[in-house]
Amino acid sequence: MPAPDFQIHQNQLPCATSAEGISVRTDVLATDEKGENKSSVQKHTTKILRKLGPILQSILLPNELVLYALRARSPLSLVEQFTAAWWTRALAACAIIVTNTRILFFPIKTDGSWRESVLAVQWGDVEEIRVNGFLTLQARFRFKNGTTATYTALRRVDAKKLAAMAAALIPVASGEQTARHGPAHLCPDCREALEDGQYFCENCRLTFKDEKTMILRSVFLPAGGYFYTGHPLIAILPAIVEIIFVFNLLLALYGGLTSHRRPTEFLGVLLILVAFWAIETAITILHCRRYIRDFIPDRRNASRVHAGAVPKLGD
Repeated sequence: MPAPDFQIHQNQLPCATSAEGISVRTDVLATDEKGENKSSVQKHTTKILRKLGPILQSILLPNELVLYALRARSPLSLVEQFTAAWWTRALAACAIIVTNTRILFFPIKTDGSWRESVLAVQWGDVEEIRVNGFLTLQARFRFKNGTTATYTALRRVDAKKLAAMAAALIPVASGEQTARHGPAHLCPDCREALEDGQYFCENCRLTFKDEKTMILRSVFLPAGGYFYTGHPLIAILPAIVEIIFVFNLLLALYGGLTSHRRPTEFLGVLLILVAFWAIETAITILHCRRYIRDFIPDRRNASRVHAGAVPKLGD
């Protein structure tokens, strides 16, 4: 594990201090990729830390200091990008917090506040971070377990800074791999690692919203997946579209049953309506699945007591 005072920039001596109630390295936090002090960089990183200060205070490990903070867009598959509306891109916003031991990924709202989900990876599990792009820069993370993740919409100064930190920290931490050899989601209450596809925390028993319930609600309720994942405003437009499809589907079905015409004359219209409804529902499921897989806490039970449980921040 890189030491808290590990030197990142040759022209900057390590300088640890406190900002927003957390330990930070100002020689890295307030400088560009060349180690030159930039007030614009400091203003941007401090703004991010101000929003995430409470969760960082509880999640940082002993001797773990924040080196840098930046905003990006979480990875979207090609299908998600093809079917994405503006809200999908907005809901993919995240903050990346770089420390001397880990990289922490926090899904955030448009105002920068935390969505109660944490993805963490040790520097020893990072194989490579490659930054590329022209107008829109992106960072491609490659992990020791062979998986990759591409974060997009980085500011140019942040992309270059991330590459500079990776070049300094990856060689030092290369021999300190975890059993996962890659990233893992953390429970927002007790900070224990969560298992993919298992929507409860074995340590504190916090439950999370699950894929099966999301799919059922998406199929049987208009935009039910968006409502279930906690995005009611975004659900309004898809809900209206699905209600119109279902209404027209019922009209076509009723017309086919009551008309004296041959049923085959209504079959084409019926199949088209069913196809549109199925596509709309499939898109809802596709988009909501990524939110579910970020581990969204379900309603907390006040009687839940466990030795490892930690009260929700702000409660």
